[in-house]
Amino acid sequence: MAGYAALAIYLGLAALVSAALVLVAGKLSPSHPSAAKNKPYECGVSEPVSTEHRWPVRFALVAMLFLIFDVEALFFYPWASVLRELRWSAILAIVSFFIVLGVGYVYARSRGALRWR
Repeated sequence: MAGYAALAIYLGLAALVSAALVLVAGKLSPSHPSAAKNKPYECGVSEPVSTEHRWPVRFALVAMLFLIFDVEALFFYPWASVLRELRWSAILAIVSFFIVLGVGYVYARSRGALRWR
């Protein structure tokens, strides 16, 4: 328990310092609201684009797919570092991991998520 006391003190101090910095920054920052600052602003255009023009969801979908497969690559190092200790259970774990990701990839591709029209 003594080791956890130091961790609790560290986390408490980190939370206290973070809260203090946020409060001090909020109090000291200048605030000069005006009508121009409260207007909607979209990518260099002062008047907002009409609601009829929708942003393609495909961009967000490709970004999410990239993150999923990027996180997959992140799991390779810990898996490789314990492969010799876990032997077949590690191989079965990574095979099941690839199966789940493969099914997701096949589904996304069949739905046209990776096709640029």
